[in-house]
Amino acid sequence: MIVTLFLLIFMVAPLSLFIHELGHLFPGLYFRADQSVLHLGRGKVIGQWEKNRIKVYIHLFFFQGAYSVNERKTPFKDSEKAWISMGGPLFNAITAFVLFLWFKEEGGALLRISFLFNTYLALMNLIPFSVKGKGSDGYRLWSVVKRRFLDRLE
Repeated sequence: MIVTLFLLIFMVAPLSLFIHELGHLFPGLYFRADQSVLHLGRGKVIGQWEKNRIKVYIHLFFFQGAYSVNERKTPFKDSEKAWISMGGPLFNAITAFVLFLWFKEEGGALLRISFLFNTYLALMNLIPFSVKGKGSDGYRLWSVVKRRFLDRLE
């Protein structure tokens, strides 16, 4: 139990969050973001990597969340914002599917908790909610859908 919790907190969660944030970066770069930045964790920066328009920062408390930012001089269109928001949950869903197939063949606790955590991230991030002005991926997607389609119905 202790080993499983340790693996979840210090290995599975950070890798899954990194995959999630890459899911936001790739569509941003596809839609010609001037700069895409990924932060893994909180606290002092202990490692960084930079190439062309991508910057990645690893923080001391790397297991404590992640976020990414895609920046562009001309604002992203609504459809681009939707794809960027969907990218994170989509990458987690694809990862969960691959892990499920692998777990089905090989078994093992690490594959199981990796599958479950990626499934959790994919599903929970699609739920539209906002806390202190910070919206989930589902909230950002819902905002685009509402603005583009539902507001026209009124």
